[in-house]
Parts: sequence; structure tokens; C-alpha cells
Amino acid sequence: MQVIEEGAGSSLGELRQVLREQAGLDLVALRPADGGESRSAFWVTDRTGTVSVLKIMSGAGPEAAGRLRALDAVLARLRDRGYPAPRFLAVGHVTGLVFWVQERLSGTALDHGQPEPGRAMLARLLPELLRLNDAQAGLGTGTRGWPELITRTLTSGGDGYCLHSTLQARPGTRDLLRVLRRIGERCCSAIPAGDDFVHYDFTPANLLSDGTAITGVIDLNPPVLAGDRAFDLATLLFYLYDQDDIRDLLRARLMDLASPQAARAYLAHMVLRQVDWSLRFHPATAATRRHLHLARLVTTDIDHGPH
Repeated sequence: MQVIEEGAGSSLGELRQVLREQAGLDLVALRPADGGESRSAFWVTDRTGTVSVLKIMSGAGPEAAGRLRALDAVLARLRDRGYPAPRFLAVGHVTGLVFWVQERLSGTALDHGQPEPGRAMLARLLPELLRLNDAQAGLGTGTRGWPELITRTLTSGGDGYCLHSTLQARPGTRDLLRVLRRIGERCCSAIPAGDDFVHYDFTPANLLSDGTAITGVIDLNPPVLAGDRAFDLATLLFYLYDQDDIRDLLRARLMDLASPQAARAYLAHMVLRQVDWSLRFHPATAATRRHLHLARLVTTDIDHGPH
């Protein structure tokens, strides 16, 4: 991995110059990776035609570049265990932002950009997904505080996500919020500190496949999260909760790794996170309708107390 030191500005033009002069990456094309919805991820092409991924965190200082280097070290250890994580090609910062360039992995997202992932492929790939989750064991080298992180989201909300106000503002989701808060109060004390690497967004959209195997796990962002890898299974379970056979196998493995109370807290977090995000940013889409349906299914199963 090449490290880029601080440059003199924060524009994309200056960033391209820094990448060329200090990392040897001569970029000829740069376009948004998400269709232009954000300014944080780009496909970049160099003069050889190689396409990589450029990611940007604005408002970050050089300490964030240190967190990226720590993440890169953990990803190397994951790859040693057969986990298809991308390699970082460059990491650094210019004034006002931190950036990194990583290799583009082959394959297509398991959800294919659709509201519901393909059932047959997921059933075929489930053993491999469970193996990847096992590969995360013991690799949580980051800052501790995993139980507090999940507890905070359920009791008061997260920083820019898991916002309680979104659910509270809508008559159709206020009852969900009451249940989720109660689960947080009753179950979060059972969350273990954990020393696993946690992806924290282990969804079908971030899992790539060529149809026969998992070829990439993407959206691995700093800082390294040290916690309970069972959370990533709970994340995947939320999005597959209406697929009976897959749900039952995933839930069984989740319960092998986590106590019933911790599993309930993890699933409650996912309900809160996805419902908040969907209602705020994609309120009138088929995906949001499905997420609300999944939220109801999950909440009915994990709500073991009176309203």
C-alpha cells in the first residue's frame, strides 16, 4: 500500500494530482460510483484502463488516515483466511478530507439492485457466507465499546442514523419504536464486548458473487469495529427474514453465536436502522415497502413483552 502525505487542497483536481505525483496513479476518468447520489465514492480509471474505487471522507483529519491504515492491516489478515476483501492501493489526506483507493472486485451484488435478493442463489451461497463470518473471529483490533454502541442506538439513537425521531413522527411506526426501545432496555445488557471484526453492513448489496461463489465483500470502512461477529449474521437475517428456509438456517447459526437477548437487540437495531433510513431517503419505493414488511415480521418475533 502506498501512503499519500498531506497535499495543499481538497478539490478533486488537486486530489488527482496528489494521486498521480505521490502514488503513481495517473487517472484519466473519474465518475460517481452510485449514480451521483453522493460525492463519497467514485470509479476511477488509470491510463492502463484499470478501474479502481476512490472513496472520500470529508471533514476528516490525518488521524482518519491512520484508521484507514489500521483497517487495511485487518483486511490483509482477513484475506489470509480466504475472505475476499479489497486491497487498498493508496491512503492519505489532503486538507479537509481523507481518501483511499481500493481495487475493484469482480462480481455482482447479491441483491442485483432489486428490493428482494434472489432466493436460489442465496440458499446456494449460504454456507460460504457463514464461513466468511467465522473468518472474522478474533480480528477486532479497533476501539472497544461494542455494547455501548448498540445500546445507544436503541435507547437514544445514532449519529446520523438510527434516528428515533423518524419513527416517532409517523403514526404507522410509533408502535415499532416503542417495542424497539423496550428491547434495548431489556436486552442490551446481554451484549458481549467481543473481539471479532464486525463489518456492520453485511447486506446482500455489499456481497458480490459470480453466481457460484462470493467474489467480494465491499463497503468496508474505517474505523475497525471490535465486537461480536454475530451482529453481521443478524444484519443478513433481517434482509432475508421472509425467505423461510434461509431465515431458519441463519437464525439457527445466529443463536449458536449469540444469546437470545443479544440476538434480539441486534435485530431490533437493524429494524430501527433500516426503517429510519428508508423513510428518510427513499419513502415511496418498493424497497421501502419491503423493508417495512420485514420490520414488522422481525419485530413480531422479537417482541416478548407487553406494549
